[in-house]
Amino acid sequence: MDLEEKLIQDVKADRDVLLERGLLIISGLKTEGEIRTYTQKLNQIYHGFIEKLRSKSPLSLASTRDYMTTSMAKWLFEYLWNTKPKRCNGNFLLSDVIDAQLNPDINQKVGSCVGLTSLYTVLGLREGLELTILVSDSHMVNRLRVDDTLYIVDNTDPLGFDYNLDEKDFLEYPPLMLLANVLNSRGMAQERLENFEQARADYNKAIEINPEYANAYNNRGNIKSKQADCRGAIKDYDKAIELNSQFVEAYCNRGIAKENLGDHSEALEDFDRAIKIDSNYIDGYLRRGMLRQDAGDYAGAIRDFDRVIEKEPESKDRMVGYKERAERLQKGAET
Repeated sequence: MDLEEKLIQDVKADRDVLLERGLLIISGLKTEGEIRTYTQKLNQIYHGFIEKLRSKSPLSLASTRDYMTTSMAKWLFEYLWNTKPKRCNGNFLLSDVIDAQLNPDINQKVGSCVGLTSLYTVLGLREGLELTILVSDSHMVNRLRVDDTLYIVDNTDPLGFDYNLDEKDFLEYPPLMLLANVLNSRGMAQERLENFEQARADYNKAIEINPEYANAYNNRGNIKSKQADCRGAIKDYDKAIELNSQFVEAYCNRGIAKENLGDHSEALEDFDRAIKIDSNYIDGYLRRGMLRQDAGDYAGAIRDFDRVIEKEPESKDRMVGYKERAERLQKGAET
């Protein structure tokens, strides 16, 4: 059993798992020597923060930890941003984020919301911060609890400490579930390379670690759709929606799968639902317009294509063909 397989088994068995070690393992590190090397690099980042903290606080470090938890959490956030002020790129693996954070080039970008949240979380846990993660279908932030006060920490925004977040689209998970998020990101990277079997394996692993992870079910459903398993895909979309009733992408994806099976009325209901949840959801209008056109509702299709152009003016050139075809079909049906 390799390190990653053992990690997943340990998480499923509810054994004690050190988050930073787990994140390094799913970064692709295969040996204990490689893990030690990156743990030392993480120590270097942490010790840099501690030295900065000592110079910033007139109190002893122990006093700071006991009485200034909020300030310490904010100083950690600011230390990372001040060290690398251009932080955001696509890195989601902790090993890549650590290397970027330690790169002497101040303009070196560091990571995605998943990668940056991973780094802040593992460093914050070393300081005893009470952190969780909040996850939507497209973003991730930390939640910090200090006594009875809650703070949002958005690691992709230089003003993201004590961030004002609309949480209605976010679900909260314990820090260990970061492992599932990274595996999901890894699956998405494989999917972009059209390595569909590897992507599906990563989504499976994400679901093994967090059986309540709606995004991973949705993404696994997309793989099944690409492999012509529409009924299997619908089961995954059903589960994603069960876990997150506001998941517009899952509704739209389920609608596409139902359309492919010929269930046009149910597909239309899913597109309607996606648009009802998010009136700015472009893909919902586009897919509903295409379905309406195929069903002979040309006026409805034209309205939907117009809404796409209204919501996203830069799509006008792309949408002209859709709209003109619907108009031709409408004229043909009227003559």
